[in-house]
Amino acid sequence: MKYEKQNVVANPLQGSSGQSTNGGDPGLQLIVRGPTQEGANVSTAELVTRRRDLYHGSYRAAIKYSKEPGTCGALFWYKNETQEIDVELLSYEDKSSSSTSPVHFVLHSEGPSDHETPQLPFHPSEGFHEYRFDWSPGKVAYYVDGKHMKDLTKGVPEVPGSLILNHWSNGNGWTRGPPTSDVTMTVAYVKAYFNTGSKGFKAREECSSVCLVQDQYGPVLPNQETIFLTKPVAQRRPIADKAVNRHMAIVVLIPRVGGPGAAQSDTSMRFREPWYG
Repeated sequence: MKYEKQNVVANPLQGSSGQSTNGGDPGLQLIVRGPTQEGANVSTAELVTRRRDLYHGSYRAAIKYSKEPGTCGALFWYKNETQEIDVELLSYEDKSSSSTSPVHFVLHSEGPSDHETPQLPFHPSEGFHEYRFDWSPGKVAYYVDGKHMKDLTKGVPEVPGSLILNHWSNGNGWTRGPPTSDVTMTVAYVKAYFNTGSKGFKAREECSSVCLVQDQYGPVLPNQETIFLTKPVAQRRPIADKAVNRHMAIVVLIPRVGGPGAAQSDTSMRFREPWYG
């Protein structure tokens, strides 16, 4: 498996036409290439935050996946192999014969992984949906489209790390790949509201209030305005208790591309350098 820059492709809307530049769904495309020959490396895609101090907070991404079998799409926080918080989708599990599809919530730790696989009432390949995890001391709460799905409490990390988006396949039993042709996962936005773990960072100064954000409820619709912070006081809801959020930094990683109210992309994420495994 090899992560390559050319497999991360921007596909914005063209003005108000409603059409994307490259055709298909607008957003950021993470592409797994079909192998060119037997035994060749599978060319895959990954983005990693430049910051390594992401700590307790709420992490969210709107993703439309593929049903072409043989890949894994993931939003996850990572420090090392024994400190990791995952949301994973497997394309071979998105079966048209079923009205539901599984999503994998995983905590990797030094002991046995805490792993839950609830069923989604939709197919991840049929539209954009928001996948989210809220990480607080001793617990990671998982949500899909604003609905609480599961809490995991075994081996919860207690150090800062990075946020990663990837789409990959290596031919093992987990992905049941590689795919026979190119497969695309499209990302509409990524939002991170988090406590920084950096000593001396100005966001660690005492704050008098909690950061309040608006939740996504239901599927992410085409051209939907992306809201990062709430304005009407009546709609505000804290993402966790005040003790968790007294020191907070906010990074918009990938705003929705082209829709009304869309912001400009910043440089908070970088392409992962080529990696073989």
